[in-house]
Amino acid sequence: MISQENIEFFQGITLCRGNDFINLSPHHMLKPYISCYTISSPIKMSKDYTILPTASSTIVISVSTNKVSSSLRGVNTKACNVGEHANRMKLLLLIEFHSGCLYPFIHANQNDLIDNSFELYDIDKTLAQAIESELIKSECIEDLVEKLDKIFITRLSDFRIGNGIAAMTNKIFMHNGNISIRDLSMECCYSEKHIRRLFLQYVGVSPKSFSRIVRVNYALRLLQNNPTQLIDTATQAGFFDQPHFNHDFKMICGLSPKEYIQNISLFYNDVFKM
Repeated sequence: MISQENIEFFQGITLCRGNDFINLSPHHMLKPYISCYTISSPIKMSKDYTILPTASSTIVISVSTNKVSSSLRGVNTKACNVGEHANRMKLLLLIEFHSGCLYPFIHANQNDLIDNSFELYDIDKTLAQAIESELIKSECIEDLVEKLDKIFITRLSDFRIGNGIAAMTNKIFMHNGNISIRDLSMECCYSEKHIRRLFLQYVGVSPKSFSRIVRVNYALRLLQNNPTQLIDTATQAGFFDQPHFNHDFKMICGLSPKEYIQNISLFYNDVFKM
């Protein structure tokens, strides 16, 4: 099985890496769906470490001293503390999906998975068994990534859908969340009602909520670069004024912009998904 040493001495190409984690790109066929594979040895992670909302889902394979377990963290629209779980584990494997992109692999209404964690065996036993088996058998990271790619490409080959959800989420990303549903309807030639139905089924949240999450995530990236420029950040991110920015920021992140800046190292805002 993969160990801390595999992570530390890995010589391949990574999206990002640290002493105890690496982010790896999936096969090019999977890139529109899976943002990255993350492998980490999180025993030193702070118990207060928190993942900020991205309206996306993650499969989590946790390895403790005597157990391997699989879970699915559904669409996250609220800040989620992961430190208390992570720092009890020897190893974590995360398969991190782009917004609206879990559905091709697990055909469940994404709104039913919102802001909750599920045993992957209860959702898709075959998938859970396949991922766990490859993690246990793999002796190097390259081999594990190749096997993960094969699992998900096989599932993707059976998927056909023409709902345009990817085009709509991409337009919202391109506008940093600052596009009205009316304009989205005109650009994509869908009724506003139909767009809402598609978003709830395939993304898990309404288009309005998704746009707000994208807008706040854009503000988070601006704050990381210029943490003292709160007023400029609010304006650049498209908020009407500072109170509206503070309100939406606290609604999404669970804390004020100032509180975020004061504790920025405890929060993870996933640049690969957004």
